[in-house]
Parts: sequence; C-alpha cells; structure tokens
Amino acid sequence: MDQTLRVLVLLLVLLPFGAAACMPLFGRFARRMALYAAIGQMVITAVVVFGAVTTLNQRSRSEIEGRDLAYQHFHPNFIPGDPGLAGAEGSTQRTKWTLFSLTDRAPFENGTKHLPGPRVQFYLGVDGINLWLVVLCGIMMFPAIYASWNAVTEKPGTYYMWLFVLQGASIGAFLAFDVILFYIFFELTLFPAFFLIARWGTGSGRRDAARKFFLYTLAGSLLTLVGLIGVILTNPNPTTGQYTFSLPDLMRNVQERLNDKPEAIAGRIEWQTGLFFALIAGFLVKTPVWPFHTWLPSAYYEAPIGVTVLLSAVLAKLGCYGILRFVLTLTPDAALAYGLPVIGTLAAFGIVYGAFCAFGQRDLKMMVAYSSVSHLGFLVLGIFAFNAEGLTGAVLHMVNHGLSTGAMFAMLAFLLDRYRTTDMRPYGGLMGRYPGYAVLAFVVCLASVGLPGLNNFVSEMMMLAGLVDARNAGSPGLGLAIVAAAGILLSAWYVFTMLQRVFFQAHREPPANGPLPSRDVDRHEVFSLGGLAVLCLFLGLFPQTIARPMQADVRAISEMGELARDRARLLSMTAEEREKHLAQPKATPKMQPVATPKAKSKGKDKN
Repeated sequence: MDQTLRVLVLLLVLLPFGAAACMPLFGRFARRMALYAAIGQMVITAVVVFGAVTTLNQRSRSEIEGRDLAYQHFHPNFIPGDPGLAGAEGSTQRTKWTLFSLTDRAPFENGTKHLPGPRVQFYLGVDGINLWLVVLCGIMMFPAIYASWNAVTEKPGTYYMWLFVLQGASIGAFLAFDVILFYIFFELTLFPAFFLIARWGTGSGRRDAARKFFLYTLAGSLLTLVGLIGVILTNPNPTTGQYTFSLPDLMRNVQERLNDKPEAIAGRIEWQTGLFFALIAGFLVKTPVWPFHTWLPSAYYEAPIGVTVLLSAVLAKLGCYGILRFVLTLTPDAALAYGLPVIGTLAAFGIVYGAFCAFGQRDLKMMVAYSSVSHLGFLVLGIFAFNAEGLTGAVLHMVNHGLSTGAMFAMLAFLLDRYRTTDMRPYGGLMGRYPGYAVLAFVVCLASVGLPGLNNFVSEMMMLAGLVDARNAGSPGLGLAIVAAAGILLSAWYVFTMLQRVFFQAHREPPANGPLPSRDVDRHEVFSLGGLAVLCLFLGLFPQTIARPMQADVRAISEMGELARDRARLLSMTAEEREKHLAQPKATPKMQPVATPKAKSKGKDKN
C-alpha cells in the first residue's frame, strides 16, 4: 500500500500537467475533457487521503503518548523515490531522485577531501499540514470549470490548459519538501495566472491587472529567494558543515545551532531578523497582507470568474502556507519577536480596512475580493500566535476560507451566466425568482461570516484562543484578538447588507443575457455550489475530521515556538539570573495532545 501511495503522490503533481498538455488538442470539447481530468485527479486524491489519514493518526498518537522530541521537524510520508522498503518502519523519509547537484568539485581533489555540494531533489511528501490543502486544490477545480462552462468560448483548450498548469504548480508547491523545488513551483504559479487574467479577463483593464499581479508577486518572491539562500548558508550541518536544501534537515540544523551558549544564540538571532523579513516578503504579497494587497482587487475583478475561484481559494493559501511552513520553522526567534508586533499589526489593520472597503463596494465581485483581504488578515494572526491552538486554527482556516470564499465567487457565476453583471444595484428580490439559488447563497454567506455550526466558526475561535495565550509575555495578542473579533462582526455587517439588497426588497433585475432567464440552479450549479455548501456544513459539525491528522505536525511547529519563548526569556535575564536558571535541571519537553474540536466524546479517548 505504501508503494502504491508513493506512485499516487507523484501522479497528484503529474496528472494536472499531463492534462494541461492534452487540453489544446480537444478544441471545443476541452471543457468536458477538463471535467473528466478533474474527476480523475479527485479520485487519486481520495485514495491518497484514505491511506494517509490512517498513517497520520497513528503517528500523532504514538508521538503524543510516548515520544520526546528534542528537535522538532517535519515527517513527510509516501515520498516518491524513497530508497527504503514499503511501510512506515522501512521508510527513510528521504528521496534518491536528484534533479541537480550544486558542486563542480570531485569528492577528492589535489589530495583533499571535499564535501559534496547540496542537491536539489524532487522531494515530495504528504503530512498533516499539506494533505488537506491538496484536497482543496482538487475540490476547487470543479467550481472553476463549471463557472467557465458557458463563459469561456474563445480558445477553450488553451484556457483549460493554463487552468491545469495552475493547479499542478499549486499542488507541487504544497507537496514539496525541498526548499528550491518549492520555490520553483511557487514561481511557476505566476505564469498561468498572468495569461489567464490577461487573455481571458472580462474587463478593459485586464492586461494592467495581470501585469501588476505578476510584477508585485515576482518582486516579493525574489526577496523570499534571497531569504531562503541566506537560511541555507547560515545553517549548515553543525557536525559535518554540509549544506542542505531538505526542509526537515534544515529545520534540525536551525534548532541544533540554537542549542548553544546564550552569547552565541544572541548572534544567531540577530541574523534571523534580516532573514525573517526577506523570507516573508514574497508570502506577504502572495497572501496578501495590507499594504501589499493592492494587486488583489484589480486581479480578482478582471479575471474570469473561474480563475478568481482558484486565485482566492488556492493561490492565496500559498502565501499563508509559506509563512507556516518556512518562516516559522527557519527563523523561529525572529518570528516570535516580530510576528505579532509587526506583521500582526499590519494584518489587524487589513482586517478592518478590508471590511470597510467591502462594505463600500457596489460590485459583488469587488466586495468578495476585499472580504478576502479581511479574512486572510485573521489567518495571518492565527499563524503568528505560534502555539498549538493558533496553528491548528490557521491550518483549518486555510481550508475553510478556501471553501467559503471560493464558493462566494462561484455564487457570482450564476448571476454572470444570466445577466453578465455583478453590480448589485440592479438586483432585488431574487429570492422570489430563484429560491434554490437563494438558499445556497445564504448557506455560503453564513459560513463566510462564521455562523456557529458552519466551518469558519471553528477555525476562527481556535485562532482567537491562540491569540490570547498568556505565554506570549508582552505580546499584543489580546488587542489583536479584539480587532479580529471586530472583523467578524464587520463581515456580518456587509454580507447581510448585501443579502438584504440582492435577495429581498422590491423585485428588479438587470437586462437579461438572451431570453428571459427564468431557470433556477441547474444540475451543474447544484453539484458545484451545493457541494461546497455541504462541505461548509460538514466541517462545521465535524472539524476533527481534518484536525486530528495534523496534530503531530502542528505540534512540531508549536514546540519550536515554545523553545523560542524559552530562549527569549533566557536572553532577557541578567547574567546572575541566567547562571542560576541554567544550573537548574531541565526535563526534555514532552509532547502534549493538540486541542482539537470534537463533536462528541465517545468512550475513553486519551487524545
């Protein structure tokens, strides 16, 4: 089974690129072939999830109950090219597939032994953090395809080709455990998004919007590359001096180099500060966090609605994922020192700013775009809480926000298909004409504002719990939590105002696109929009379904946060206090269960 899953993990990346290569051959039949390819991708994803959940749950239980980890790092599973035997016991959690090696010296030259250069490897794997984001990539292709079903008539083969390239690059970035391979996939997402906006955009400013998106994200990504290289060069293996691009190895190197005398630690933490701001630059733009968000409204507005679904649901999560996966783990002390005070302050301002901008919009597409800016600020706050509750809530919210915001954009495809406008002013009383559509829209909107029983509520409450953690001494977490809670209230304000204007009041409609559009949701729309509404309800009632498998990997990051807090306290002491503190015996930190939401407790459960 393990060997089969390794092959399927590889297919998760290769299938979208293979589908992309074939799409131009099908011409006007491309949309139907794209749907078949998306179904095939989802079947593979479901098999990987079925196999991975059991393994991840077992690892979470074993590490929580019995294993003490001095240094935390990720444990990817089902790695293509793993030289170990099939099965968890035989896996080496490494790959032998090397893309290229950065060395021009022989192992022995002039009688001197040289260390081999670092190797860029095709290092893919599944863990509790990226598994559900890969599932999100597969799910959101369906509303993206259905939203484009009637809207894209010009060169549909090329359009769906770029759509699958975007999906494949996103999945590759989520699955990559080699930092250079991640960066390659991360940058690759720019090209299909650029062409999709510039070529098939719906407004006169589509080329300017595509250009702005490309230049903003490229500039930030180049700074992130500088940060990645800096982390690699400043954290070779402490024993051998070997450089590595493997993320788990790099995490170990970072932690081992911080397990030193306080004087040496202080110097390394100073280096972390510059690397932290370089690393996070590209992720802040990709997320985006205020004031790096200015590309987002125009890109979301000008892009075809199917592309906007993927941009909001998947591509924005790459920025948050990069912060969680790379910034917290490779610069933990700087992330603790500057995460909430600096980045958190920007994110909190963005929550309020995005909410007021959303309320001021008269175009539904722009309203949802600014709503996304507001909600993503909340997500960044949860990440920088740097504890188990905040991180668990953040990973949950990546999935929840992707579903709810993607569903809100997919909801607009219904109006565009019938009226060719998302300006809310000509609409009113649609509940009487389209009752089925109204019910689905209400569920999606209630999920977006965090109604208890729907998906966003659980993740938002966990992120708030992480922000008020008393262990963050001197942190502005409580004030930021108040701002985040105010953001929830503001989101209800503008969403309910929109619902009242569009679905109630006196009945009115804009000019119809063709014959009078009297039909309610068709089967395609029930499948795509209704499926997302059902998922929002399911994850609101059973969040532990996706929270439990991520426990061990969330704990790995939160434990790094605890160690960073210990170092911060140690460096703040006087020399006498430090000497007394270091003389005390210390126990190795033992893993405790991550607080995960549960619907009901059945029997005796130690977890």
